[in-house]
Amino acid sequence: MRVKHRRYDPEHDFLRVRDLLANHYLVGGSPYNWGIERWNYARYFVAPMFGAQGLVNASMDDIRKKSQEAIRFWENSIGVWENESGEIVGVVNPEEYAPKHPGTPYIQRHPSYDCLLGEMIDYAETTFAGNGKVRIFVLEHDKKFQALAGKHGYLKDSKPCGYYSEYDLGQLPVSDLPEGYRILSMADENDLDKRRKVLGLSFRHKDPNDWPTLFSYQELQRAPDYRNELDLVVTNASGEYLACCIVWLDEHNKIAHLEPVGSIRLGMGRQVVLEGLRRAATLGAQKAVIESDLRFYEKIGFKRIHPSGCIWTKEGF
Repeated sequence: MRVKHRRYDPEHDFLRVRDLLANHYLVGGSPYNWGIERWNYARYFVAPMFGAQGLVNASMDDIRKKSQEAIRFWENSIGVWENESGEIVGVVNPEEYAPKHPGTPYIQRHPSYDCLLGEMIDYAETTFAGNGKVRIFVLEHDKKFQALAGKHGYLKDSKPCGYYSEYDLGQLPVSDLPEGYRILSMADENDLDKRRKVLGLSFRHKDPNDWPTLFSYQELQRAPDYRNELDLVVTNASGEYLACCIVWLDEHNKIAHLEPVGSIRLGMGRQVVLEGLRRAATLGAQKAVIESDLRFYEKIGFKRIHPSGCIWTKEGF
């Protein structure tokens, strides 16, 4: 079946790429493409956040303008491959991408279209070369991609690959949230100033200029797979937000994804994650998956299941 390559059309392609990722997130029982949370988060949060870096004190009009420019820049970098039936069977996209920051291209595909890999690597090199090199992400179990990357002159980084970790949602503990604390969702209290503050502080950004802008969070809430009832925070008696977590529900695979998780109070990160998993389970999710092997998740009950992947680098551009 013939396949044509074209530029990404944001008006018509966002959900079609999302469906490619969901339909082929798991191949042979192992993660094969991005989860839907990463695709939503890259477009609706990471891109506008990049555009607004350092502009927290600017006017809302300036923040919106710069954020929208960054979104367009991200979208214009993406290539898609479509078969004769109109199905998107391949996509090359970045996660973090901005002018002077070419980012890492992610090469994602339908498992029956390995024949596209060479063309997709060529597109990645043409579009994302920066500082004299291209860095691509290759899963540890994707031997076909690894072999082709090697033939194209890429070398695997020496840094060890990470892991995907899973949690069986049939074995969730009951809540043991200490007295005086509450868990709220953005459906209960949509205070975006406090929400972006706890996210910024969770990642050790003390300067408000380094926090996501209000527009970035407003844009995130427009993401097709975002659910405000699954955007959770832990509060104390004073109403201060102490931990946060967004659960993204992949209904096709019955999987819950977490992106992002943050905490500024010891023990509250565990509380917000487990509550998110309990809510996902009531909506039909059977397991949670996160691309992380941090001790934090292991202590909650996540178990390492599959190796993740590594960056492969080619220089000389």
